[in-house]
Amino acid sequence: MVVFLGTASTSAALATDYPTKPVRIIVPTVAGGGLDTLTRMIAEGLNKKMGAVFVADNRPGAGGAIGIGLAARATPDGYTLVAISGTHAATSTLQGRGKYDLLRDFVPVSWATTQPYVLIVRPDVAATSVAGLIALAKARPDTINYGSPGTGSMQHLAGLLLSSLSHARFSHIPYKGGAQVFNDVLGGQIQMSFTNYLVCKSSISAGRLRALAVTTVKRSPALPDVPTIAETLPGYNVDNWYGVIAPINTPVSILDALHGEIVSILQQADIQQRLTADASQVVTVSREEFGQHLAREVAKWGDLIKREGLTNR
Repeated sequence: MVVFLGTASTSAALATDYPTKPVRIIVPTVAGGGLDTLTRMIAEGLNKKMGAVFVADNRPGAGGAIGIGLAARATPDGYTLVAISGTHAATSTLQGRGKYDLLRDFVPVSWATTQPYVLIVRPDVAATSVAGLIALAKARPDTINYGSPGTGSMQHLAGLLLSSLSHARFSHIPYKGGAQVFNDVLGGQIQMSFTNYLVCKSSISAGRLRALAVTTVKRSPALPDVPTIAETLPGYNVDNWYGVIAPINTPVSILDALHGEIVSILQQADIQQRLTADASQVVTVSREEFGQHLAREVAKWGDLIKREGLTNR
């Protein structure tokens, strides 16, 4: 499934002298996760299309700050790119301007995909809808626990936004990784979480978990019968998106060439099939539109982080 959000350039004239050496795409997360998997798909496709070596370089740590900070200091020659997610746009406001600023230090290459989180609860939670969950939390403030991979993560912010718009108080439990969060929902240590569809799909089908809603504005084609949180709380939207950016002052000819090739790769049938299994949809927009989206995301989550008084400590 391809989501067309604007006019896209699907082809660009390749810079005649690029690339002449290996290109690294920094992935500011551990290997094996969603962003890493997508980046490797893109790198493999670019290897074939551009006749050079594109390598995914995992540099995890500090909520993405290590890898993104490394990219910010790289020479802007097109040979260092960095893959980011919505989480990195949100947490960039926690890192401090002395390290990097996504909007000042980078330029957009290509928005790649969008994907909802699924709001899941254990079957013994006495709520079968978002409205029911909110009512339960209002009746018993701070007793409904949800886990996330850490303070400032997108899953954490998804819960904060739910609390902010519903005026119901949920209790956040930070973990060191998403796998432990999911295992503790299944094990009964916490009642709910916001989880990637591929992670919770089999447990939902087996009745071990209940899917109350998805976090995006529109329903997911992968879960057409599951409502959105926005159907109960207008204005709610949490988009687990992925994209590629480059250091500021990278030549425009290189950025345009990379954008066109990445768009072409993500529209291939085999890539589409792999992404659909994860409830992901390709987003085909111009570089400028991706930059506008990135700016909106930084502002939106920065405002929420400021209101909630979150820090990176």
